[in-house]
Amino acid sequence: MDMSEGKRAVEDLLRWRGALADLAQAVRQDEDTSSVSVLDRVTVAAVLEKVVEGLAEPGELSLWAHTVHFRDDVDFEEGHEDLLTQFLFEISTPELFEAVTPDLCYRWLGRVRVSLAMSPVVGL
Repeated sequence: MDMSEGKRAVEDLLRWRGALADLAQAVRQDEDTSSVSVLDRVTVAAVLEKVVEGLAEPGELSLWAHTVHFRDDVDFEEGHEDLLTQFLFEISTPELFEAVTPDLCYRWLGRVRVSLAMSPVVGL
């Protein structure tokens, strides 16, 4: 897998473009972490919307968050690192916080939308 394929695999994972199992396998095969992708609030909102609209299961969101959280080649939107880190940590470890349910997703979606409304999205 060349660097452009690896970056595309990570981007596809971040934006959840495709079957989650396939996306997770593709990024696991990519050992090159020299190219960094950025997880931003718009992307997190889109992923949460996928769950609240019934296009993905809450348990899948937990797997998505776990896979993204442990990637060395994923950075966070500047100025919103705390929010995004907390989101990934809580969603990827429901056994430590609370079960990932549509209600939890609605609450997180509200937090992310408030954050977006309070500050412009840089670089998009």
